[in-house]
Amino acid sequence: MVVICLSDTADRFHGFLRSAMLNVHPGVYLSMDLDAGSRERIWEILEGWWQAEPRGLAVMISRDRSKPMDVDIRSLGSPKRVLLDFDGHYALRRDPPGSDGA
Repeated sequence: MVVICLSDTADRFHGFLRSAMLNVHPGVYLSMDLDAGSRERIWEILEGWWQAEPRGLAVMISRDRSKPMDVDIRSLGSPKRVLLDFDGHYALRRDPPGSDGA
């Protein structure tokens, strides 16, 4: 399963993902049978577009048995939370407003 969530990105992101995945909620795209090669190509396209127009946020969640909890999480943009590997599990760190993130 692959889930991609978009927030405040250019409209072409949404149109492109609607052509390849199910749009289950505004900004949320799901595919149950996307192979690894297709998933990588989709992410490369989103990365290229985001680099050309860096606004908003994109997050992709997919299965990867080599990652903590067998889940790979990738993002474009500045997430409000930072994922940390803590003893083979993901932990979230959210910095208070105005902090430098250190």
